[in-house]
Amino acid sequence: MYKKQIVAGLAILLIGTVFVGGCKKDTQQKAEAPQISPVPAAPPTPMIQSKTGETLFKQHCAVCHPDGGNIVTPQMTLHRQNLAAHKINKPEDIVKIMRNPGQGMNRFDEATIPDKDAMSIAEFVLNTYK
Repeated sequence: MYKKQIVAGLAILLIGTVFVGGCKKDTQQKAEAPQISPVPAAPPTPMIQSKTGETLFKQHCAVCHPDGGNIVTPQMTLHRQNLAAHKINKPEDIVKIMRNPGQGMNRFDEATIPDKDAMSIAEFVLNTYK
């Protein structure tokens, strides 16, 4: 009978341990679960990079106009004397040609090169290829 009491006691102890241990474990998991509140991501900082007329010229024009020349129509260079001969004397004159070029030149509309950038290119041309 003593053995039965020991076995019964152990069984009760085992059941109690499993029950309490299970509750404890569940409580621990709940306690360990971090309380994370969503933090909105910071918006990306735009990189503001000012492009010079020279940079823009190299990007859009230099392929056809290396060193102020003209690979498509060699007699139509960007040098001041040649531009003046065609009544191109102001930055606005160059921008006008960029927007509505003649045969052989790509058209650069305002969506491709905004007016401010087109003026920078034109000023670079007039100041560089003298």
